[in-house]
Amino acid sequence: MNFIHLKKIDSTNAEALRLLGSAGQKGAAALSGLDQTVLAADEQSSGRGRLKRAFYSPAKTGVYFTAIYAPQKEIQEPALLTASAAVAVCRSLKEFFGADAKIKWVNDVYVSGKKVCGILAEGHLGPNGKIDAAAIGIGINIYPNDFPAEIAGRAGSVLPDTFGASNNREEAKNQAGDIRLDLARDVSQKLFDILGDASKIRAALDEYAALSFIVGKTITVIPVIGDENSAYSATVLGIDKKARLLVRLNDGSERALSSGEISIRI
Repeated sequence: MNFIHLKKIDSTNAEALRLLGSAGQKGAAALSGLDQTVLAADEQSSGRGRLKRAFYSPAKTGVYFTAIYAPQKEIQEPALLTASAAVAVCRSLKEFFGADAKIKWVNDVYVSGKKVCGILAEGHLGPNGKIDAAAIGIGINIYPNDFPAEIAGRAGSVLPDTFGASNNREEAKNQAGDIRLDLARDVSQKLFDILGDASKIRAALDEYAALSFIVGKTITVIPVIGDENSAYSATVLGIDKKARLLVRLNDGSERALSSGEISIRI
């Protein structure tokens, strides 16, 4: 693993895609040379999540990193990248902090009912128009901080608000040790380990389903993002081997969702 630490950048995913774009012009060998490269930043000025939404990425409270995956073969099922990354995050949070992390389909990790991690996997298209590499972006809120009003209700940190008084958190963090980069390395290594073995991917998908906290819950599905009129209510049955969300509608019919958004009151 080639681990690169950046103090501040616009977006680790944007930088990873720039690197992939440049390497792709030089050929397959240059592209594969970026495999298992990790870009980790203390702060992002233009962090982003799914659907071009901004991802709050302040300095000192979290770590924001992108793991580049450039296998020898084309990436056939990109949804498995996000699922594998979510499992890697949950495993690391358990080991580092003893956190009981759970997953909200498709790309969010929660601790104590609050979102502490977002994942964004973006593909690089080869000359044939197929995905030959991916930038898997992961942002984790570790230390408590004051979130903007628009996300304060749902965003949280891995460490509780009791981790140091609000005016003494930096001192408390220094006493506990700043392990942000260690966490980024650990998550990345776990992710690469999963993606390098088909049997480990299958096991990770089983774990992904088991870690979901929405199975059995009633949710609102928004199949067309931004179109509230397309929303419908459904009950979550589970998650299949392709990381699709299995739901049952009120009329008894069943669907397998591979895209869209869901809403659930936590």
